[in-house]
Amino acid sequence: MIIATANRLSQVSEYYLSRKLAEIRKLSEQGREIMNLGIGNPDLPPSSETIQKLCVEVGEKNNHGYQPYRGILELREAMSDWYANTYRVSLNPMTEVLPLMGSKEGIFHISMAFLNPGDKVLVPDPGYPTYEAAAQLVGAVPVYYDLKEENNWLPNPAALEKMDFSKIKMMWINYPHMPTGASATLSDFKGLLRFCQQNDILLCHDNPYSLITNGESAKSIFPGTGSKRKLSGIKFFEQITQHGGLAC
Repeated sequence: MIIATANRLSQVSEYYLSRKLAEIRKLSEQGREIMNLGIGNPDLPPSSETIQKLCVEVGEKNNHGYQPYRGILELREAMSDWYANTYRVSLNPMTEVLPLMGSKEGIFHISMAFLNPGDKVLVPDPGYPTYEAAAQLVGAVPVYYDLKEENNWLPNPAALEKMDFSKIKMMWINYPHMPTGASATLSDFKGLLRFCQQNDILLCHDNPYSLITNGESAKSIFPGTGSKRKLSGIKFFEQITQHGGLAC
């Protein structure tokens, strides 16, 4: 007897990069020389100091157990300090920082936390396929907004304003942008923040490439949010996956 899968799985296909990597493996097995420009796997090992510290900590008997649900406080404080030093943004490590295993976990969890079946999500096109997949898994509806080269791969405010906002609850942005590499300015972020505030939309900034900025300074959406009170209302969410954490 074959047990039927949940209906939601019919709306989600195999991850795009998973399919491409399978194609690359087959071509490589055939003797083809393939230059893989897909997933950006790290090609440098950790520093010798990091490896030595890990070896020491593995031997500590108190380190072999379940971790706190929100991660250890020292890690959240370090993430908060990194935000302060990198973006000049103050975050409360007790209530506004959450460690993650990676970007997909954050994208799925924020979708689970805020989206009900039938809610709509603004998803960039082109953009990271996981935004669409996470929306579909929770029963929400992806609504695509175009990013075009003539507009530096940024959202077009005039086109966005023409949309029906009655069921749109969340908007994904990603700058520096994947896959084009385009950057956004703080002025661009402020415009998007105003747009989402005016239309009661949760703005989610997936920001894993912040430090790869071609000579520009690293940017966060938070300097444009104004008062701390607005941050604590979870109107804005940002994910920094180099450090495996999110802030809201």
